[in-house]
Amino acid sequence: MKVYISGKIGEEVISDATRQKFARAEKMLKAKGFDVFNPTNPDWQCIQSRCFKREKENILFTTVNDWYSYILLKDLRELALCDAIYMLADWEYSHGCHVELHFAFATGKKLLWEVEEDTKIYRDESGRYIGEWLPIEEVSGL
Repeated sequence: MKVYISGKIGEEVISDATRQKFARAEKMLKAKGFDVFNPTNPDWQCIQSRCFKREKENILFTTVNDWYSYILLKDLRELALCDAIYMLADWEYSHGCHVELHFAFATGKKLLWEVEEDTKIYRDESGRYIGEWLPIEEVSGL
């Protein structure tokens, strides 16, 4: 199963703290046997930068929102190729995470959560909660 990590980034140049937060989640998920897509991975960021530069001539980027929309669409494309989404604890503070979560839910992805209380956000048609709690602290050495 391939899992997409979703969490607050909120910066054009990704900070070390943000990279570490995503790396901890990636390490935990891999330890549980999942394939993982980490949007803060430096290789993915380079791919996005190259695509952005190549496509910039064909797309009019007049505001930060234009750039943000471009990046979000690229990330949603990757999420579409995953089987599940893992929501980090700070997801609620990111508009992009809300979009990713709703996209994942609408397309039938498995919902995985860092915070136990968040597992009670979505229910299936019979009223049962459908999220699964996977705290990062569960894996030793993180």
